[in-house]
Formats: sequence, structure tokens, C-alpha cells
Amino acid sequence: MQLGINGKKLKGIFAGGLSGWILDSYDLSAMFLLVPVIATLFFPAGDLILAIIGAFAIYFISLVFRPVGGLIFGRFADRRGRKLAMVITLLGLGIIIFATGLLPTYAQIGIAAPIFLALFRMITGVFAGGEYGNSSSIVTESVNTKYRGRIGSLLQGGYPIGYALAGGVYLTLRTAYGSSFISAAYGAGWRVFFFIGIIPVIVGLIIRLRMPESYLWSDISKKKKLDPHPIKTVFSNKQYRNSFFVGLLAMTGIAWIYSLTLGFYPTTLPEFFGIGFPDFLYIVIVAILTSLLGYFSSGYISDLIGRKKALYIFSGLAIILAFPTMYGMFTGAYGILMAGFLASVLAFVTTGAYGVIPAYLAEKFPTRVRSTGVGIAFNGGFIVGSWSSVIILAAVGAVNPLTNTTNVSTLHAALGSFWWITAIGIIIGEIFILSSALLSKETYKEDLSKIK
Repeated sequence: MQLGINGKKLKGIFAGGLSGWILDSYDLSAMFLLVPVIATLFFPAGDLILAIIGAFAIYFISLVFRPVGGLIFGRFADRRGRKLAMVITLLGLGIIIFATGLLPTYAQIGIAAPIFLALFRMITGVFAGGEYGNSSSIVTESVNTKYRGRIGSLLQGGYPIGYALAGGVYLTLRTAYGSSFISAAYGAGWRVFFFIGIIPVIVGLIIRLRMPESYLWSDISKKKKLDPHPIKTVFSNKQYRNSFFVGLLAMTGIAWIYSLTLGFYPTTLPEFFGIGFPDFLYIVIVAILTSLLGYFSSGYISDLIGRKKALYIFSGLAIILAFPTMYGMFTGAYGILMAGFLASVLAFVTTGAYGVIPAYLAEKFPTRVRSTGVGIAFNGGFIVGSWSSVIILAAVGAVNPLTNTTNVSTLHAALGSFWWITAIGIIIGEIFILSSALLSKETYKEDLSKIK
């Protein structure tokens, strides 16, 4: 079972998996880019910083509910097949994203507006949580063992593609509306982001309905070796439970770093550091596209020297570069061009771990519980990791979570320390990833069909 399926079928499976990741990333990125707009539209007027924190909190709600989707649809995929689960999650994700664009604002229905938005984000999180485990499982189960790392890393590339797509839509709308963009966005322009999400849904559904089922899953299904209780098996079996914990550590670190960097730039760069439009968006898009190189490089390297060593290399580089890159970006010491370059360098090294993750997680579980194990390990990391940006704001005194208050003057006074506090935050995230690698055994030569 070492050999994967033929090239044409693999392309279909890969494209099917990629479409869902692009949509998921597009949705997450649109929410990040629109945080100031969402804060103004869905929360009472008065305290902008508190409203922004509220908008971030609603964004994070979708991440907190992802493990629920990983459990529900991971179990479904292990029992009924990867393909059907992927069709359901993509369709559900597309419908709820489109419906988000139809939501009334605070000015129209008052406090019910953020409540409905939070509810919609919960549902979004459930469907999105079912995407990763199933897509990464079917792709890694279908590719030749010696190419698993690099193909998995290309699949992970759906995230920067979706982010760049959202950035392109934002840039297009801003260019079209000019200085009136903000007022247009506060009216109906923001809804365009969510309506456009229907395009990758239609394309993705066509691809997924035509792609074949995972041949590894089909094999154990024909042999009647499916696990009747995959969730129970993952948590009751010591080996699988340890694999879940190791994967959770890595994903907590990755989510933690993402929230501090690529996820936080759209708010911090224009709002607090005076990097205006379109410069801040160019920085973000270039950094995001550079992360594609980071994904593939780490995935390729992991196929040659192993998953653990690849994680050591990229996490080590990120720790070394955290302080100089943050200093150069957020003190303005070297100008806008250098800030963009440094953001790209940091994106390359910090996203390296992300590129290894699809193969790294898939190799920790047998086929009969792989979608469940991968889904909950991947999504579980977002529960803690995604709050890093809010923790940083609290650390510089911009917000007090205990009293639910904000202090804008404290924030601006603390900008001199923001860069090194964020650098420390990045190092903390990398320590999570390194801890995962240290606790893991090397698996890059594993035949997925023989994992017990």
C-alpha cells in the first residue's frame, strides 16, 4: 500500500481538499480585515477599542467551536467516508458564510445583531472544523509515502491563497470606492466579502462530487474493519491519546503565532502604527504569499530528513529572528519596504511548521480513526492559541479582561514595548511546537495503511 493512486485521481482529490481550505481561509481573513467595520456595525458606539475586542471575540468563537466540528464530521468521515463528509462540510460552510452577509446590523436590530453574528460564527466554526481532518486525511491517504510531506504542504497552501483572495477583494473595493470606502463598507460593501464566498463553494462542490473516495478508507470499509466508536477509541487508547496531545501542542503553538502575526497585522498596522492603505495590505498580502514558500519548503525538507528535524529547523529560525524582525517592523526604524521584507521573512519561518502539519498529524493515527484524531488535534489548538493577540493587548495595558475596560492612551504609550512583547509571544508559540516535536517519534517513512 506504499504507492498512491494515479496522477489524475490525485489531482482531483487534491483540488477538492484545497477548495475547502481556500474558502475557510477566505472567511477567516475577511473577518480579520473587517474587524474595525464589524466593530462599528455590530456593537454600540462609544469605545472603539472595546468594540474591536468584541469583534475579535466573535471571530474567536468560530475557532472555539471548530473542535466540535472535528468531532462530529471526523467521526462521520471515519464511519461513512471522507468524500461524503467533505461535501456536507463545504456545502454547510458556504451557506452559513453567504448568510452572514445578510445579517442586520446593530443600528437595525440592536443587541440582537452581535448575538446573531456570534451564533452564525459558531455554526461556521462547526462546519470549518470538519474541513481540516477530512481533507488532509483523504489527500495524505492518497499520495505516495515519499511525497506525503510536500503534497500535504501544498494543500496547506489553501490558507494563504484564501487570505490573498480576501486581501484582493478588500483592495479592489477600497480602490473602487477611494476615500469613501469606509462609509461604503459600513453600508453594504462589507457584505460583498461574504457573498463572494459562494464562488469557491460551487467550484469545490463540483470537484468533490467527482473525486474518488480515499482508497485506504475504502479498503478497510470493504474488509469491514471500520471503527464503530472512533471518538471513544482516540481517547481511550493510550497511543492515540498521546498522539492527540502531541498534535494539540503543535497546533496550539501554530495558532498562537498566527494570531500574533498574520492574523493581527490588518488591525495593528493601520490602527496603531500609522501604516496606511494600501501599504499595510501590501505588506500582509506579500507576507501571506511568502508563507506559501515556507509551507512547501518545510514539507519538502520533512520528506528528506523527517518531520521532527524540519520542525526543529523552522522553529529554531523563528526564535532567532523574532526580536529583530518585530523591532524592524513595529518601530519604523527601517522604513515601509524593510517592514514588508521583515514581515515576509518572519512569515516564511513561522509558517514552516504549518507546512509539516498535514503529514505530521496523519502519521499519528490509523485509517479507522484518522479523520477524528487529526480533526480534533488540529482544531483543538485554536481554543488556546487564538487568544494570543488579546493577551498581548492585555499585556500592554490596552484592555483589562477582568473589568471589561480599555485604555487607548495606555495602548499608544506602550507601543514602544509592543514589538518585544510580541516577539516573546512568538517564541512562546515556537516552544509549544518544539515540545511537540521532542515528544513525538519520527514517522516520515510510515506506511499509513500499516499504522495500528
